[in-house]
Amino acid sequence: MKIRLSILLLGALGAIASAQEPPQASPPDQPITTLQLNTKVVGVSAVVLDKKNRPVSGLTKGDFVLKEDGVPQTVRYFSQGSDLPLTLALMVDTSGSQRGYIDDEIKASGAFFPTMLTKPEDRAVLVQFDYDVRRLQALTNSVPDLTERLEYLSQPHPQPPGSRGGTLLFDAIYLTSRALLRKEDGRRAMILLTDGGDRGSRYSIAEAIGEAQRQDIVIYSIYYGDDSEGKKILRTISSYTGGRVFTVGGKTTLASIYTQIAEDMRLQYQLGYTPPESKPGSYHLIDLAPINKQLIVAARKGYYTK
Repeated sequence: MKIRLSILLLGALGAIASAQEPPQASPPDQPITTLQLNTKVVGVSAVVLDKKNRPVSGLTKGDFVLKEDGVPQTVRYFSQGSDLPLTLALMVDTSGSQRGYIDDEIKASGAFFPTMLTKPEDRAVLVQFDYDVRRLQALTNSVPDLTERLEYLSQPHPQPPGSRGGTLLFDAIYLTSRALLRKEDGRRAMILLTDGGDRGSRYSIAEAIGEAQRQDIVIYSIYYGDDSEGKKILRTISSYTGGRVFTVGGKTTLASIYTQIAEDMRLQYQLGYTPPESKPGSYHLIDLAPINKQLIVAARKGYYTK
């Protein structure tokens, strides 16, 4: 059975809708036309790493300096670890350059979902992208459903005549952030399996990052390939959203990377502050730094007022 979903671009907004899905698939998401949220507290999720890139636990809010647009801010709440629900989007590049990695991705991802979805409120969505963007599995807590849908990653879906693009990476980030994750409570994370190449997206890298920042989504990038420019793109995406970039190769397997990401999510610090008044839609820089300069903080670098 072939699976084929297409991108619907509605003006400046995007939504992912299904043209044909596997049996018993959830109905397509309704088009999103407005975003009306009032930001009173800015939350920042952060992972602190030592020189060997190992997560550091046991810090207090006094171990951080938090600034907005260069002005120090008072941390109103602070915790490590979280009981907040997790919403996870696994995003798999199935363009020609990535087809050889799919079997490994299916196997490792099948073991990853039960590691991440540990609470009844945790949910995940599976998205495939190449010349278009397809939601293979709607948001669910069902590990068996997600595992079953992974198998569809290996199915061929020839590019129809006249279609644009080859690898819609930026569109996939923007549309998944906007259409699938924005209404979810708690923590939000996106994992990209790709070589970082983009060919044919309507949205730019800046628009993709901006939408992920608006929805407070941490993006982890898992790099397959040998294109230094693609890896640079992934570093930019993950850096600005508070995630990290991992490279598959040698002794570093996808399964071991998934283990590191799970550890990151378990040991995340959650900080919050009350932002100064500003106009809706304005962008503000966030700078979260450790007092101990031997440590590295991975946290989003900005946000938009709503």
